[in-house]
Amino acid sequence: MSLPRLHPQSIVIYMTKIVAKALVRNSEGLYLVLHRGNTHPRFPGHIDFPGGEVEPEETPEVAVAREIQEETGLLVDPKKLKKLFTKQYQQTTHVLFEAKLTEPDAKVFLSWGHKSYRWITPEELKSLPKFPGSDPYYTDVVNYVAGEN
Repeated sequence: MSLPRLHPQSIVIYMTKIVAKALVRNSEGLYLVLHRGNTHPRFPGHIDFPGGEVEPEETPEVAVAREIQEETGLLVDPKKLKKLFTKQYQQTTHVLFEAKLTEPDAKVFLSWGHKSYRWITPEELKSLPKFPGSDPYYTDVVNYVAGEN
C-alpha cells in the first residue's frame, strides 16, 4: 500500500517559538528585576526578567540558564530550576522558571540590553505594574505572581 502524494502547496510547517524567562531569587529571598535600555530592540525602557528565546538545540532549562548568564553574569544550574508554568500561544510557548541563587553575594553584571536592575521583595514582585503595550512575557510573569494565571 502506498501513501498518497502530497502536493507542495498542501504541506504546512508550523514553527513554534519557545521563550523561557526566570524569576531569579537570591539567598535573602529577593527577586531580580531588570530594566531594559532605551536602545533595546524590543520594548525599550520596560521592566524585564532574565530570559529569552530557546535555540533549536537547547532545552528551555538550558536556554534560560544561558540567558541569565548573558544578561546578568549570574550562574545557575539548569538542573536546579523549578518550572512554574508553561503557557501556549498560537505559535509561541512561554515557560517560566524560578532560579534560586546559593551564592550570598552574587554580583550582577548587566548586558548591553539592560540599563539597571533591582532586587525586590516578594510583596513588591506581586505589585509590579501592568501597563498597556508591555512585553506579553512580562505580563504573564506579573499575572502569575499576582495569582491571576
